[in-house]
Amino acid sequence: MVILLRRAEGRETFYRLLEWDKGQAASERLAALILEQEGFRDIDPSHPLGGKDGGKDMLCEFNGFKWIGAVYFPRGQQSFSAIKKKYRYDLEGVYRNGAKGIAFITNQELSLMERKTLEETDDTLDVRIYHLERIANILNMPKMYGIRLEYLEIEMTKEEQLAYFSYINEQGITRIERKLDDLCENIRNRSERISVFDDTEGDEVRTLEEVLEAENMFFDKIWFDRHLSLEYRIEQGMEDVNPEIWQGAMESARKVIEKYGEENLGPYSDFEWGMLNGKLSALRWVLGDEWDMLDT
Repeated sequence: MVILLRRAEGRETFYRLLEWDKGQAASERLAALILEQEGFRDIDPSHPLGGKDGGKDMLCEFNGFKWIGAVYFPRGQQSFSAIKKKYRYDLEGVYRNGAKGIAFITNQELSLMERKTLEETDDTLDVRIYHLERIANILNMPKMYGIRLEYLEIEMTKEEQLAYFSYINEQGITRIERKLDDLCENIRNRSERISVFDDTEGDEVRTLEEVLEAENMFFDKIWFDRHLSLEYRIEQGMEDVNPEIWQGAMESARKVIEKYGEENLGPYSDFEWGMLNGKLSALRWVLGDEWDMLDT
């Protein structure tokens, strides 16, 4: 039996990118996701499945200006002359499409001097070079683990699972703090309780504290129900979860039972389950989320 050991210190991502064998379509889709992570918007791939692309792999927007996205993912390290030839070809797409800059995404190693050579090919253009080391670092960020798994088939280690859930928790806390700051600012500019109508005798909306308390209750109940479903799948051998993470989940479940009482935590009819999710979605919309935001 052959046991494949994963390279440490992020090198597995590095080598799988370098030995890319998934073709042009997959490389362009991966490149689009990397650019989105880097702040590019309105990313519009041309023809990843073949056909004329008008001198560009994708059009996109960065800081309000049109950019070209160009992708070069050969298998194995190529000579710098080959890389430069592909880059010069992609520059034609910038001129042809009236773009302000080019984002060149490649799985090739490039030295500082080589990057500078490419960037100075036309100093009238804005240039971003996403070389092998740079995109490997991006894909090794916790928020990109899912993308890395899909395109490079690299699963998370135990340490990466902990880093990922820590990132998710931090993002959730940051998002809630930001919403609270916005809401508190609005409240400071108005009365403590705001009338739905202009007259003082109209119905009044709930306070911020009441909204947050209700949102937290529905979050807890929906999370607990999903927790029970996951617990069943684990017991049946259908899923596997890191023991440390699962221990934390069991402790959270215990606290939910203590807070609400097991008799108030389901099971729910289809109607009751739909109402729970609908109420959570509505309250989160009030707090600034998009509709149907039901992550727990």
